[in-house]
Formats: sequence, structure tokens, C-alpha cells
Amino acid sequence: MSGVSSCSESGWDTQDDRWDDWEDGEMDTPMKCLFCSQTFNSSAILFRHAKQAHGFDFFKVRADNELDFYQCMRLVNYIRTKEINDPDPANGATPAFAVDGTEAFLSDDAYLKPTLAEDALLYALDELDLDDSISVASSCTGRSDGAAAADTPKERKLMGRIKELEQQLTMREREVRSVTSQFEEYRQMVKQQFYNAGDDFQKEGESYTGGSSEAAQSEAGGSDYYFNSYAGNDIHMQMLQDKVRTEGYRNFMYDNKDLFKGKVVLDVGCGTGILSMFAARAGAAKVIAVDNSDIIHKAQANVIENNLDGIITLVKGKIEDLELPVEKVDIIVSEWMGYFLLFEAMLDSVLVARDRYLAPGGLLAPSASYIYLTAISDEDYMNDRANYWDNVYGFKMSSMKQGGSVVEADVDVVPSSSVMATRALLAEIDHGTTSPSKLDFSSSFVLKATQKATAHALLGYFDVAFSRTQASSGPSYEELCLSAYTNDEEVPARARQADGRALWKRPESSMHGFTTGPHGTPTHWKQTVFLLREPICMELGDELHGTFTCAKSATNPRELDMDITYYLVAAGEKHTENGARKLSVTRQRYQLR
Repeated sequence: MSGVSSCSESGWDTQDDRWDDWEDGEMDTPMKCLFCSQTFNSSAILFRHAKQAHGFDFFKVRADNELDFYQCMRLVNYIRTKEINDPDPANGATPAFAVDGTEAFLSDDAYLKPTLAEDALLYALDELDLDDSISVASSCTGRSDGAAAADTPKERKLMGRIKELEQQLTMREREVRSVTSQFEEYRQMVKQQFYNAGDDFQKEGESYTGGSSEAAQSEAGGSDYYFNSYAGNDIHMQMLQDKVRTEGYRNFMYDNKDLFKGKVVLDVGCGTGILSMFAARAGAAKVIAVDNSDIIHKAQANVIENNLDGIITLVKGKIEDLELPVEKVDIIVSEWMGYFLLFEAMLDSVLVARDRYLAPGGLLAPSASYIYLTAISDEDYMNDRANYWDNVYGFKMSSMKQGGSVVEADVDVVPSSSVMATRALLAEIDHGTTSPSKLDFSSSFVLKATQKATAHALLGYFDVAFSRTQASSGPSYEELCLSAYTNDEEVPARARQADGRALWKRPESSMHGFTTGPHGTPTHWKQTVFLLREPICMELGDELHGTFTCAKSATNPRELDMDITYYLVAAGEKHTENGARKLSVTRQRYQLR
């Protein structure tokens, strides 16, 4: 699609340079004869050769049939097509060619597309000095273009400049039509490959796009930055290289192949197609992979390259808008989690898929998730973040500090050595029963200091669990509130109860899962850091009591607004509604953007 480049901003400049290089109808690029292999640097010489050597008088044909520019363009491309198809007549002579103005190709826009790539003759059509032929035609037919003769050099110069500008405008218009035509061809190709609706599964290697309108798909795919952000390779490499994440899904599917054998699986937000391919290798009979990002084109190639196109069907679009080629699925897999679990609000889409397509008794993977809060003491982190602007190469830059009533929460990897308190369960989400409205939550918490230290920030993270059945009750509340556990399998038996490993990490459990907490292997989700306005000095056993509220942003539902109120209760103090000695209650508001 070489013509597309001329449509760019820099392309216009290049095109202008090309116009400036034209002088007296000549071009640097040779122009090939219409009927033989000879080339010429001038269109006038080319047409003179065509008349003398091949008996074709272009100027006469143009005048006799009153051909406009586009008909001339079609004529050139049509002759080139004939010449290419029959370049060497048996008798050595050029086939007779005549035009009477009634030929169908003169109105066929297919011949506006150049037969020869970068055909210089087409660019030169507007630059031909046709005054003589036009005046001859006018004198014979009595036809006039109504233009007054230019009598003075200045008038002739102005007329020449007007003609030049008109020619440039015509060329621009032609280029825009060409690019538009090429884009339409590309759009139709994409539509045919990914947007063909059907009543049943597509043939091998083809994709299905459900019943959403073409306009809706275009608007949803092109205007939403969220989906565009997942179109590139880097973000997917980062996620695939996250072994905790990727191997967590793989191990669940490969360790439970009996669950997947012969089943229909839906992958919501398939990305590169890795989870779909895991499901296929685990024995799924059919996998439907859905994504509204352009990464799905590469996912299609990945599926074909691994010979799984007979099992996996790719569907481009938003799950909320699609009509899938099945009524129900047995299992829904999705890696929907964002920072602090709920950032990006993709769980909402998974719940839509659950309500519309998951068969009774079906399974979601993962099946549940849990949000935790703890406290950290990390002076280096504070200096790197909050205090950095106090001394920047000897200068104060206080204006760069986050101020105002709302501050940005940080996303970073925090070492487990910084954790100074117990953890509190803020939210337990059963993916089989929750609803989008329940994903906004408010929860009280108590964090007990496990050492004498200064609390510089609160720290949020999440765990996810995979179970063999959605009806599984999962860990109890007491178990979930135990102290932090690790991703490591090698934990001494005597420490299993003390470290509070989740059920999916215990030998007696068939559950799977992973943590994104500071006590586990770092993941691409990292942890979410809520810097405190003022550090809190805590003694061993002191408790930080508070309320944590999380809700979707009113301006962008994929972002989060969080409100935290807290106060300190000293160790040994009786905490009752009326009897506790409290420091003044502090309220801080955060946003995750």
C-alpha cells in the first residue's frame, strides 16, 4: 500500500517537493510507453511516439471524445492492462486500438487504480500542454471552455499559476480518493476475516464476531483508550513474563484436565491467546476467545501457528455487545485483574459474560478474589517519593509534591521487610455470585503493629483463588484474616498453621491460587501504596483502626477513588465505642489513575 504514505503530514511535504521538481512537463522518473517497453522523460514525447510508432493519437482521441481527466486516467490504465496481458503480438505489430467514447472502461472506477506502480505518466496527465489540441478541437467543433485569452506576459503567468494550483488540487483529491479506496479495501479485508457473523462455528482458521453493528464495533474499538493500550506487544510481554500470573492459570488448567476435557470454554479479554491455548491443550473441545483490542489479530496468528485453529475461535468486540456462536459455555477463564484488583473494571465484563453465557453449574477461573490492607515502615521509600522534592540537587521544589485533598496512590514493589503490621481483609469477592454494584465497597479494618516502628504508608494488594467448582465455599473468614502467607511451596510443616497459608497452598486442598502481596514473589501488579500525610509512630501491639472505601471514579469507571479514615489505639487500651482514647481521626482521599 505504497500510496498510503503520501497521505501523512510529512507525505504532503514530500509531494510538494515532487511538484516543485516538475519543469515544462518533464519528470525525473521515466514514463513507459503504452504499447512497448520504451521509456521517455516527457509525456509529450511519449504520446508523439505512440502516434508515430503505434498509430494511437492520444490528443485526438481526447478531443474527439471530450474525455475529462479521470477518463484519460482510466484510458491509460486500461491500455496498460491490455498491453501487459498481450505484450508481444504474434505478427510483431501493435494491436489496433480505437476509442469512440462509449467504452465501459471509461466509467469503470477500477481503472482509476494504477496498473503500474508509481506510474509517472498518470502524474503527468495534468501537466500536459494541451492548448494546441484543445484549440484545434474548439475550432472544429465550435466548443470553447469560456476562458479569456491571456494577452500580456503577466496575465499568462497568472493563468499558468492558476492552472498549476488547480492541477495540484486535482492531484491531492485523487490521492485522497486512492487512500480512501485502499482503506476501504483493508477494512473489508478485516471485516471478512474477523467480523463475519454466522449461525454456527466458523470454518477452521476463521473468526466470528457476533451480531453487533459494524458502526458500534468501530466506535467501541477506536475511541476507547483502554482497549488501544492493549494493542502493543510490550504490555503483553510484561504479563506473560509474570510467572506467578501465567503459571498460576496454566497450572490450574493442566492440573485439572478432567474439568476441561470436552468442554466449551470462553476466554474474556484473551490478549495474545495464551489462556485459550492453555485451555485447548487441557482438553477443551471448543474455546471462544474474545478481545476488543487489535491484539486479537496477533492472537489469531498465534493460534494458527500452534495448530489450534480447529479448537479456538477468535471473536473481536466487547463482550457486552456481542452475540457469541453458542448459547452457553461450561467454563469462563479471564485474566481481568488490575492494580488493587479492581482498577480497569474488567471484572464487570466477566460478570456480564457469566450472566449471559455460563451454563448452570459452570465454573469461573479464577473463582474468587480477596483484597488486603497492611501497614509498612519504609523511610527510604518516603524519601524517594514524598521527601524527594525537599532537596533536588540543593533546591527545594515543594510545588512538585502532591497536594490538595486527593493524592495519587503509588503502584510499586515493596519488600516484605517493610511490613510492620498484621493484614486486614477489606473485600472477599465470590465471582459466581457478586454483581458490578457490589464491587464498590466500604470496609472497616484493624492493623496491629507487629514491631515498634513508624508507619509511613498503608499497603494494598490482592489474592486470587481457583477452585474445581464454583459452589466451593473456599477459605473461611478466619482463615482469610490470618497473617500473610507466601507463594513458596517449601514451607516447613510446623509452620503451616503459623504462616496462615491459604487453602489452595495446603497439601490437603485441591485449590490453586496466588498472592500479589509483598510476602510473595513480585508480580506485574506490584502493590498499591497509600502514603500517609503524617507518619504514625506505633509501639508493639498498637492498633490502627479505620474504614476503607473504594468506588469507581465518576469521571472514568475504569479508575478508582478511595477514601481512608483512621485513628490509633494504643496497646492495652480498651477499645469501646465510648471508652477508647483516640488520636484525632485522619481522613485521606486517594485516586488510582
